[in-house]
Amino acid sequence: MENLTYEQAAQELDQILAELKTDKISIDKLADKVERAAQLASFCSQKLKSTEGKITEIITKLGL
Repeated sequence: MENLTYEQAAQELDQILAELKTDKISIDKLADKVERAAQLASFCSQKLKSTEGKITEIITKLGL
């Protein structure tokens, strides 16, 4: 996930969720897809928290 952007991760996560909703995933691949979805969700959450921290720091430095 080192070279993955937030947008790419979110798009892949949306794709996996859509596949899960339409039963397009075989039972053989289900566990792998759910595991990948969990990894992507965690990655997106970490990115959001990191970005929020950076923005808060910038706003504080600007005195806003």
